[in-house]
Amino acid sequence: MSEGRRLRRLITSNALSTFGLVTATVFVVLALAEAVSFGKITPFNPYLPDYNHANLGPSLVHFFGTDFEGRDIFSQVIAALPVDIGISIAVVVTSALMGIVLGTLAGYFRGAFDEVIMRLTDMFLAFPQIIMSLAIAATLGPSLLNVTLSLIVVWWPPYVRLVRGAVLAVAAEDYVSVSKALNSSFLYIVRKDALPNVLPSVLVYATTDIGSALLTLSTLGFLNVGIPPAMPELGRMASNISYSLFLYPTQVVIPALIVMVMVAGFSFLGEGLRESLDVKLRPHILIRGKGLERLEAPQQKKGPGPVPAPPVSKAAKGSPNEGLPGAEERSLGRRGAVVQET
Repeated sequence: MSEGRRLRRLITSNALSTFGLVTATVFVVLALAEAVSFGKITPFNPYLPDYNHANLGPSLVHFFGTDFEGRDIFSQVIAALPVDIGISIAVVVTSALMGIVLGTLAGYFRGAFDEVIMRLTDMFLAFPQIIMSLAIAATLGPSLLNVTLSLIVVWWPPYVRLVRGAVLAVAAEDYVSVSKALNSSFLYIVRKDALPNVLPSVLVYATTDIGSALLTLSTLGFLNVGIPPAMPELGRMASNISYSLFLYPTQVVIPALIVMVMVAGFSFLGEGLRESLDVKLRPHILIRGKGLERLEAPQQKKGPGPVPAPPVSKAAKGSPNEGLPGAEERSLGRRGAVVQET
């Protein structure tokens, strides 16, 4: 069995990990379909107001009801998925790449270069992410590019610290010292020794971090900062809580529940990847893997058993040597020796 299938079996063996995998897959597929079709999969126009059908409850026509301007909430949720998931994945991927580059350089070369990068990282980590991204997004103005940049600026430092620690641990191994003694290039050591040990940790952290980025983006939208006014966004849809929560609760609760489900899905998926990839952290994964190998191993066909020894007759029980190969010849030899002595 390939490693991909084995990893999938390990993830799906946990109920929460399976929920995370299914949830993340469904929302990502919906976001891709909405982006590729240019909004054609939504049943109604999420941007066009219809005041004749304002503040309707959930029904077979409007699955999630309508908002105070008569726009279909279900269509707005579908239209908001490419924005929320797309920006979150872009922020995490860009931050992870920055962290891999800077963390690898800092952990490998150390010295003054390491000090400069780590002090810069500590400076960014000293500020709360939400406060700093809020200030940057408010300064740059409402735009999807601006809100993405405001999140990237505060999102890369944890990846630098994660990768630097992993590279320092790998650089202390004997096989890296041997590679250096053989005059192997920096790129060769990074590609063959560092990255294979760093990427699993980065993948696990990034999967969980997508939910955190999504939650931060929704917070900015809830505060009406960074997101263009006409752009559907889940946090902005839930920002009408002041006058809609008690009169029309579905207009606020449904977008908030969608955000909660997506964040939980990516978090559970990251937890499943962590359990499956980091066997040192969860020893029971080894037992689970052995159980899978035992189930996957082909059953060997049982061959014919050993041939039983022939039964010994009662007459042969008198002498311990009788019944063995050559016993009769040895007995005759001893009798001849006795006759010659007499």
